[in-house]
Amino acid sequence: MKSPTVLNYEIRPCKFAERRMLLASFARIIGVFKQQYQYVGFGGLSFTDFKLFHRELHINTMYSIEGEYCKPKLEFNKPYSCISILHGHSSDMLSSIDLSKPSIIWLDYDNVLSMDIFTDLELVLHAIPRGSIYIMSCNRQLRKDKETPYSNDELRDLYGSLVPFDIQENCCTDANSSYTIKKMIDNHCNKILRDRNKLGENLMYKSLYNIKYSEYRGARMFTCGGIVLNKNDQDLNLNLEDFDYISTVHPYEIDIPNLTYREASHLNQILDVPDKECDIVQKGIVSSEDVSKYKKIYRFIPNFYDVRI
Repeated sequence: MKSPTVLNYEIRPCKFAERRMLLASFARIIGVFKQQYQYVGFGGLSFTDFKLFHRELHINTMYSIEGEYCKPKLEFNKPYSCISILHGHSSDMLSSIDLSKPSIIWLDYDNVLSMDIFTDLELVLHAIPRGSIYIMSCNRQLRKDKETPYSNDELRDLYGSLVPFDIQENCCTDANSSYTIKKMIDNHCNKILRDRNKLGENLMYKSLYNIKYSEYRGARMFTCGGIVLNKNDQDLNLNLEDFDYISTVHPYEIDIPNLTYREASHLNQILDVPDKECDIVQKGIVSSEDVSKYKKIYRFIPNFYDVRI
């Protein structure tokens, strides 16, 4: 996980917004199932997700998988004693965790899609129980070089039966890559649970997350995942219906407008007051496009301050 050496992980605004969006949904789901969860992720050196989920969700059993830095450095930087450092490759370390416990697992990969992601997925989905959440993030570019996307046949050569037979043409272009990755992940989750059901379980996978964004440094990221339920949970209300980024057909794009602090503060005061929104646009202070973008994401975007201590 090399992001901390490239960019301060804690001040990536799109990642920050995504993290808050996931947090809001996790809180609702925990409220429905009312069980104690453990969290598994890639903490890096900043442990940003861990700090947030420990404080806000009161999760006290946490596992950070990391192979990039030496273990003493990771132990020194971890913010809470409830975080266990698992030093090594994700596929090896996931095998050492008791995943039969209710779990929230967010495997946030820096790199593009790879077979390692599907290996990790199999380890997780073969074990996690009802109410558990699995999420993966990766760079969504499906390319054989910087400019050229894979052809459908080239993708099948790489991933074999993981590529659905009915995948659309030009499935690896940037316009289509999120759909392709999501379909591959969702199909594999469903296959694993069907295999578990043959052994007497009664599980289903419900897709919840389908999010994309582009970092200012150029990385084009995609996040997808869902929850494991019993088949008789089909009518279970997860209390997520007011979140417009849940269970979307098309990828939900996080696109944060470039506004000054003053502009954002003023918009907060006039949101959904059409005359006042129109007035600030007509004066040329902000564009109507920026107002629309802001209204979509303002609850989750960060505010950064220069503080002198």
